[in-house]
Amino acid sequence: MSNRVEQVLLKQSTILMFAVAVAAIVTGFFSGSQSILFDGFFSLIATVIKVLMLITAQLIAKQSNRRFQFGFWHLEPMVLLIEGSFLFLIATYAFLSGMFGIINGGREIELSLVIPFATLLSVVCFGYFFYVRYQNRTLKSSLIQFDNISWLVDAMLSIGLLTSFLVALLLKSYGYGTWAAYVDPSILILLGLSMIAPACKILKPALRDVLGIVPDQLDEDVRRVMDEVKVEHGFLDYVSYVQKHGRARFIEIHVVLPIDYQLQDVGKLDALREDISAKLGEPEITRWLTISFTGDRKWIS
Repeated sequence: MSNRVEQVLLKQSTILMFAVAVAAIVTGFFSGSQSILFDGFFSLIATVIKVLMLITAQLIAKQSNRRFQFGFWHLEPMVLLIEGSFLFLIATYAFLSGMFGIINGGREIELSLVIPFATLLSVVCFGYFFYVRYQNRTLKSSLIQFDNISWLVDAMLSIGLLTSFLVALLLKSYGYGTWAAYVDPSILILLGLSMIAPACKILKPALRDVLGIVPDQLDEDVRRVMDEVKVEHGFLDYVSYVQKHGRARFIEIHVVLPIDYQLQDVGKLDALREDISAKLGEPEITRWLTISFTGDRKWIS
């Protein structure tokens, strides 16, 4: 059920973002505003990323197969890495484009077109951002969470555009039309700088997952539980490995039992597994837990 809601939200987001992209590109072309055009191309790239996210969500919902025996969880951080990289590149482009615009003497834009568009765009982007954030309170999807960052960025872009265009209108009204020409490239510089933080917010966790860096908190939690269980059940030693790919958490634990450990039957080992599993938290479809037992240390070295 949750995956179905996730896919519906991603489909809505993709269609609406594509509509925003087309509207921004058309408005930017006829008004002569590079910042509006930039917003349109940002939205267009965001649409492509959302399509990738939707495909990823659909694959994750499928069962594993012989080729992908652990499922498709690894695709999630890869898509987020692509999104974060595009955001960072777009931010760099916006900054450089704005700098060149100022060096070249600014640019005139048709304010009667861009002000109503920026107003409407602000309402749409902020409205959809808060709607999705509310929906994700119970869904708790990382795909939806990071996807919604693009709506927040677009909303902030729209507010920045609207404020700057109103400033340009005031400058023209008071006879400072020359200075008004620098508003559009100045917006691009500010937008580029403001997008770096959201890009890094997506890139950092995605890059950790793709590179296979151990999630510190998960590793500490597993070790804490196993230290307690080791004392409680009289284990000689253990070794644990953890990994994270998107929402999927992989936990592997190998336990060394004393040679004279009392085992009436195999059910005793299953009971130990149940105890460890319960202490690690509620079992979820996103958690892959493997627990093995041995009496020879060579199997954990």
